[in-house]
Amino acid sequence: MTGQLQPYDPGQLPTREAPSPGECITIELDGLPPYKDTSRSIRNTTHPRYAAFTSLRAAASAAMAGRACYRGPVRLCVVLRAKKLHPRRTLLDYIAGVMDTLGGSHGPTFTYLPIVYEDDCQVSISDSRVISADRPSYRIDICFLDPTKPKPPSRFGGR
Repeated sequence: MTGQLQPYDPGQLPTREAPSPGECITIELDGLPPYKDTSRSIRNTTHPRYAAFTSLRAAASAAMAGRACYRGPVRLCVVLRAKKLHPRRTLLDYIAGVMDTLGGSHGPTFTYLPIVYEDDCQVSISDSRVISADRPSYRIDICFLDPTKPKPPSRFGGR
C-alpha cells in the first residue's frame, strides 16, 4: 500500500489472537536501532534514521506473525553490538526509540498501528546493554508477562 494511498506504511491489521502470557519473541537486525529524537520524530519520513524505524517495524511484524498486539505487561531486553553509538546518543535514546517503534502512535499527519504492544507504558521490566563489536547489530527479546503473577527478575541479574 505504500505510495498508493499514503506516503508510509501504517502497519497491518492482525489476523490472529495476541500472544499468551509466557510467550516470547526475538528480533535480530544488523545496524543500530532507531533512537528517540526530541527535535524530529523518527516516524517522519525525512528523518535520517527513518529506515531503522521501518526495518524494526517490519521485523517486529514478522516476529508477531499476524498476531494482535499484547495488552498486558511486557519485558523488553535489548542488546546493542557496536564499536560506538551515534554521537550525542545514549543507550537510553536507543531504548526509547525501540519502545516507541514497537507500539502504536498517531499524530495530525500519520497513524502507525501497534505491533508488539499498544503503548510503551506496558514495558514493566527492561534490561539493556552495549557490547563492543566490529559490526553493528542488535537483538530484542520481548516476553509477554502474566499480569496476575509477580514480575520475574531482571534477565541480566542486575549486572
